[in-house]
Amino acid sequence: MIRAVLALLAALAVASARAAEPSKEDRAEVEACLALAAEKAKKAAPSKDELEESPGAEARLAAAAENAAHAPSSCIGALAKACIKKEGDTSNAALSQCYWREAAVWDFRLNGSYRAALAKMDKAAADNLRKSERAWIAWRDAACQQPELTFKGSMAVPMQAWCMMDLTARQALWLAGWSE
Repeated sequence: MIRAVLALLAALAVASARAAEPSKEDRAEVEACLALAAEKAKKAAPSKDELEESPGAEARLAAAAENAAHAPSSCIGALAKACIKKEGDTSNAALSQCYWREAAVWDFRLNGSYRAALAKMDKAAADNLRKSERAWIAWRDAACQQPELTFKGSMAVPMQAWCMMDLTARQALWLAGWSE
Protein backbone atom coordinates (compact mmCIF):
# COMPACT_ATOMS: atom_id res chain seq x y z
CA MET A 1 0.00 0.00 0.00
CA ILE A 2 2.78 2.40 0.95
CA ARG A 3 4.61 1.61 -2.29
CA ALA A 4 1.48 2.39 -4.29
CA VAL A 5 1.12 5.74 -2.52
CA LEU A 6 4.80 6.56 -3.14
CA ALA A 7 4.46 5.63 -6.81
CA LEU A 8 1.37 7.83 -7.11
CA LEU A 9 3.18 10.74 -5.43
CA ALA A 10 6.14 10.31 -7.77
CA ALA A 11 3.83 10.26 -10.80
CA LEU A 12 2.08 13.40 -9.59
CA ALA A 13 5.41 15.13 -9.06
CA VAL A 14 6.47 14.20 -12.60
CA ALA A 15 3.22 15.49 -14.08
CA SER A 16 3.35 18.66 -12.02
CA ALA A 17 6.96 19.40 -12.93
CA ARG A 18 6.34 18.83 -16.62
CA ALA A 19 3.23 20.97 -16.66
CA ALA A 20 4.78 23.97 -14.90
CA GLU A 21 6.73 26.54 -16.83
CA PRO A 22 9.93 27.44 -15.01
CA SER A 23 10.17 30.84 -13.40
CA LYS A 24 12.11 33.62 -15.07
CA GLU A 25 14.51 33.56 -12.12
CA ASP A 26 15.20 29.85 -12.55
CA ARG A 27 15.72 30.27 -16.29
CA ALA A 28 18.06 33.22 -15.62
CA GLU A 29 20.11 31.13 -13.16
CA VAL A 30 20.82 28.44 -15.77
CA GLU A 31 21.35 31.05 -18.50
CA ALA A 32 23.90 32.87 -16.32
CA CYS A 33 25.88 29.66 -15.88
CA LEU A 34 25.79 28.91 -19.61
CA ALA A 35 26.84 32.48 -20.41
CA LEU A 36 29.75 32.20 -17.97
CA ALA A 37 30.81 28.90 -19.53
CA ALA A 38 30.70 30.49 -23.00
CA GLU A 39 32.71 33.48 -21.78
CA LYS A 40 35.32 31.20 -20.21
CA ALA A 41 35.44 29.10 -23.39
CA LYS A 42 36.37 32.19 -25.41
CA LYS A 43 39.25 32.95 -23.05
CA ALA A 44 40.49 29.38 -22.72
CA ALA A 45 43.37 27.99 -24.68
CA PRO A 46 42.11 25.97 -27.61
CA SER A 47 41.40 22.47 -26.41
CA LYS A 48 43.11 19.61 -28.12
CA ASP A 49 41.11 17.36 -30.34
CA GLU A 50 40.82 13.97 -28.65
CA LEU A 51 42.99 12.51 -31.41
CA GLU A 52 45.79 14.93 -30.44
CA GLU A 53 45.74 13.95 -26.78
CA SER A 54 48.25 11.58 -25.35
CA PRO A 55 46.78 8.10 -25.14
CA GLY A 56 45.55 6.64 -21.89
CA ALA A 57 43.14 7.27 -19.10
CA GLU A 58 45.31 9.87 -17.33
CA ALA A 59 45.49 12.10 -20.42
CA ARG A 60 41.76 11.75 -21.11
CA LEU A 61 40.87 12.68 -17.53
CA ALA A 62 43.25 15.65 -17.57
CA ALA A 63 41.72 16.95 -20.80
CA ALA A 64 38.19 16.45 -19.47
CA ALA A 65 39.04 18.33 -16.26
CA GLU A 66 40.55 21.18 -18.28
CA ASN A 67 37.47 21.44 -20.48
CA ALA A 68 35.01 21.20 -17.56
CA ALA A 69 35.75 24.79 -16.54
CA HIS A 70 34.01 26.04 -19.66
CA ALA A 71 31.83 23.14 -20.78
CA PRO A 72 28.10 23.91 -20.88
CA SER A 73 27.42 20.49 -19.35
CA SER A 74 29.18 21.71 -16.20
CA CYS A 75 26.10 23.88 -15.61
CA ILE A 76 23.91 20.82 -15.09
CA GLY A 77 22.87 20.86 -11.46
CA ALA A 78 23.83 24.48 -10.77
CA LEU A 79 20.26 25.59 -10.07
CA ALA A 80 19.40 22.41 -8.13
CA LYS A 81 22.48 22.70 -5.91
CA ALA A 82 21.71 26.35 -5.13
CA CYS A 83 18.10 25.40 -4.39
CA ILE A 84 19.14 22.58 -2.04
CA LYS A 85 21.58 24.84 -0.21
CA LYS A 86 18.96 27.60 0.11
CA GLU A 87 16.36 25.14 1.39
CA GLY A 88 18.86 23.82 3.93
CA ASP A 89 17.02 20.53 3.68
CA THR A 90 18.23 17.31 2.16
CA SER A 91 15.03 15.36 2.62
CA ASN A 92 13.84 13.33 -0.35
CA ALA A 93 11.02 15.82 -0.90
CA ALA A 94 13.35 18.84 -0.92
CA LEU A 95 15.88 17.17 -3.20
CA SER A 96 13.14 16.12 -5.61
CA GLN A 97 11.59 19.58 -5.67
CA CYS A 98 14.96 21.21 -6.48
CA TYR A 99 15.83 18.67 -9.18
CA TRP A 100 12.39 19.06 -10.77
CA ARG A 101 12.75 22.85 -10.76
CA GLU A 102 15.94 22.57 -12.77
CA ALA A 103 14.53 19.83 -14.99
CA ALA A 104 11.72 22.24 -15.93
CA VAL A 105 14.28 24.85 -17.02
CA TRP A 106 16.16 22.38 -19.19
CA ASP A 107 12.89 21.08 -20.66
CA PHE A 108 11.94 24.67 -21.52
CA ARG A 109 15.33 25.18 -23.21
CA LEU A 110 15.07 21.81 -24.98
CA ASN A 111 11.69 22.70 -26.48
CA GLY A 112 12.95 26.08 -27.70
CA SER A 113 16.05 24.54 -29.28
CA TYR A 114 13.97 21.77 -30.83
CA ARG A 115 11.61 24.26 -32.51
CA ALA A 116 14.53 26.41 -33.67
CA ALA A 117 16.38 23.39 -35.09
CA LEU A 118 13.29 22.15 -36.95
CA ALA A 119 12.82 25.60 -38.49
CA LYS A 120 16.34 25.47 -39.97
CA MET A 121 16.20 21.96 -41.39
CA ASP A 122 14.98 20.58 -44.67
CA LYS A 123 12.16 18.03 -44.58
CA ALA A 124 14.33 14.91 -44.35
CA ALA A 125 16.48 16.30 -41.55
CA ALA A 126 13.45 17.61 -39.65
CA ASP A 127 11.64 14.28 -39.99
CA ASN A 128 14.69 12.47 -38.63
CA LEU A 129 15.02 14.92 -35.74
CA ARG A 130 11.35 14.34 -34.82
CA LYS A 131 11.94 10.58 -34.97
CA SER A 132 15.09 10.75 -32.86
CA GLU A 133 13.47 13.06 -30.31
CA ARG A 134 10.50 10.73 -29.87
CA ALA A 135 12.87 7.80 -29.37
CA TRP A 136 14.97 9.82 -26.93
CA ILE A 137 11.88 10.76 -24.85
CA ALA A 138 10.87 7.10 -24.60
CA TRP A 139 14.42 6.12 -23.62
CA ARG A 140 14.74 8.92 -21.03
CA ASP A 141 11.41 8.10 -19.43
CA ALA A 142 12.25 4.39 -19.23
CA ALA A 143 15.76 5.05 -17.92
CA CYS A 144 14.52 7.44 -15.25
CA GLN A 145 11.85 5.00 -14.12
CA GLN A 146 14.58 2.50 -13.18
CA PRO A 147 15.16 3.80 -9.62
CA GLU A 148 11.46 3.40 -8.81
CA LEU A 149 11.40 -0.13 -10.20
CA THR A 150 14.66 -1.12 -8.55
CA PHE A 151 14.38 0.46 -5.10
CA LYS A 152 10.59 0.77 -4.66
CA GLY A 153 10.98 3.32 -1.91
CA SER A 154 11.06 7.01 -1.15
CA MET A 155 14.72 7.38 -2.10
CA ALA A 156 13.77 6.52 -5.67
CA VAL A 157 11.84 9.79 -6.04
CA PRO A 158 14.86 12.16 -5.89
CA MET A 159 16.87 9.70 -7.98
CA GLN A 160 14.18 9.82 -10.67
CA ALA A 161 14.03 13.62 -10.50
CA TRP A 162 17.82 13.89 -10.77
CA CYS A 163 17.79 11.51 -13.75
CA MET A 164 15.14 13.58 -15.54
CA MET A 165 17.10 16.78 -14.85
CA ASP A 166 20.41 15.33 -16.01
CA LEU A 167 19.21 13.58 -19.17
CA THR A 168 16.94 16.46 -20.19
CA ALA A 169 19.79 18.93 -19.73
CA ARG A 170 22.16 16.87 -21.84
CA GLN A 171 19.55 16.57 -24.59
CA ALA A 172 18.83 20.31 -24.43
CA LEU A 173 22.53 21.04 -24.90
CA TRP A 174 22.73 18.60 -27.80
CA LEU A 175 19.70 20.16 -29.48
CA ALA A 176 21.09 23.66 -28.94
CA GLY A 177 23.97 22.66 -31.21
CA TRP A 178 21.51 21.85 -34.00
CA SER A 179 19.65 25.13 -33.59
CA GLU A 180 22.71 27.39 -33.78
